Amino acid sequence: MKIAIRGYKDVTVIEQEDILYCKADGRYTEIFIGKDKSILTSRLLKEIESVLSKQSFCRIHHSYLINLNHITYIRDHKKLVLKDNIEIPIAKRRNKFLISSIANLNISFV
Repeated sequence: MKIAIRGYKDVTVIEQEDILYCKADGRYTEIFIGKDKSILTSRLLKEIESVLSKQSFCRIHHSYLINLNHITYIRDHKKLVLKDNIEIPIAKRRNKFLISSIANLNISFV
């Protein structure tokens, strides 16, 4: 499913699955679609979270919303690593929610 993101002077249409993660930055949200490519929008992270797929996206920190499909590993239950070696902190109180969200993707823990 596509999402239209309003930036400062333009609107960018992207596929939701292309989003790696979103980061809150005050009253703005930066949406990362690659290690070095992002879109800045004046929407709050909470607003972005409300339009993205609940099955694919998980809020793991006050400032971070990640795409579960791009996780490569979790380090010490404190850091999540996405593809391209992007590290994101995991809030202690959101750790169990993250694990249950991963399990809902039908990924088996061994």
